[in-house]
Amino acid sequence: MMALWPAPVLLVEDLDEPGVMGIFPLMPGETLSLRYRHSLHGGRVWEHFRVSGRGLVLTGLEADREAALEYYGLPGRIRHRADRVAIEGLRLFVGGLVVRATSLGERTLVVGGRAISLAAGREGHRIRLRVVYLPGARLVWNWLQVRRKGQ
Repeated sequence: MMALWPAPVLLVEDLDEPGVMGIFPLMPGETLSLRYRHSLHGGRVWEHFRVSGRGLVLTGLEADREAALEYYGLPGRIRHRADRVAIEGLRLFVGGLVVRATSLGERTLVVGGRAISLAAGREGHRIRLRVVYLPGARLVWNWLQVRRKGQ
């Protein structure tokens, strides 16, 4: 019966070359990050998300440069840390994300302790990140298919 139980996963898809890049099992409340180089202000930016229901919630934003945080115009106070600036305590439901994969932007997904480059072999492609629920058996089948493609 567990094989039919729906489990949340982060589905990473290439919209310009249809296919699944990755399937990452998630626990409700689990966090993940999107790391990249800011196109206008330079320096690195980290967007922090939490899994909530059927999507992602932006919970925080960090950057090397304060101007990069001001660029987004998000509510909240900018706090200075030793090596970064941050806006914490955000609760903005974003559902899913579509990002452009470029080597210049160095977009990287950080989930489950793993850092996955989104631009590797996909320069300029649109990459979609979304939470879906799959039956346990389907999750295993998809994981095996993605793993097989990677060999």
